[in-house]
Amino acid sequence: MKRIGNVIRAQGVAMKLIEEYGFRRPAEIDLDSLIIDRGVEVRRGALRGCEARLVRIGQRGIIRVRDGVVGSPRSRFTLSHELGHWELHTETQAFICTKEKFRDYKTDVKEAEANTFASELLMPTFMVRPLIQSNEPTLRTAKLIADEFNVSLTAAAIRFLLETKHECFLVVSKDGHVQWWLSGSDRFGLWMESKQPLGPETLAYHLCGGAEEATQPEVVPTEAWFRHLDAPERLEISEDSLRLGNTGVVLTILVLVDTD
Repeated sequence: MKRIGNVIRAQGVAMKLIEEYGFRRPAEIDLDSLIIDRGVEVRRGALRGCEARLVRIGQRGIIRVRDGVVGSPRSRFTLSHELGHWELHTETQAFICTKEKFRDYKTDVKEAEANTFASELLMPTFMVRPLIQSNEPTLRTAKLIADEFNVSLTAAAIRFLLETKHECFLVVSKDGHVQWWLSGSDRFGLWMESKQPLGPETLAYHLCGGAEEATQPEVVPTEAWFRHLDAPERLEISEDSLRLGNTGVVLTILVLVDTD
């Protein structure tokens, strides 16, 4: 997946904090204490049109987080993302971050850097890589990461996509349409249309319709996901999909295998 901005620096800053504070296991990553020690105050309350906001006042920072995410694994990524802005983007006085910005690894430089920082801080490479490399490229592996590092399943799946050696796509769907996707492979030039409808051959299509979840990944027609591909017979697509609670959202990992 193509990433923009100085993501190596962003990852390095997070790694330095992990080393400085002596975190060696996931349970030791005390995010609340770390944020306070870095000179930032966290306030919870109502926010309109965004998930979180960071304001810099001299050497002091204030992160305001929307009530709806407080105390959840998702809030840990939200707070880490804002801490990333605080540590990386000292020339900017304020950031207003929406849901879209928390998954923006492709278009906005500063958001991509803050996401990389947050991902590395919460799921350090030296801790998460062995877990990814010793397990299959499935949502079960993402669930193991989410449980081990106390992050959301979506954040864990994105981290998996960035780290795995397998060629994968991550897709989020709702109401029978693709909401957003991330590519872990540039080799085939694959992409999806904006708000692309799910093909009836996909597992995600049936999950959006209320069907029971499959017990394991299944091979599906390549053209069910990638309609523009000239030679779909070159690829085999393994799909692993599940619903995210009662939200109506379906999370999918597609593993690509070249059959040539």
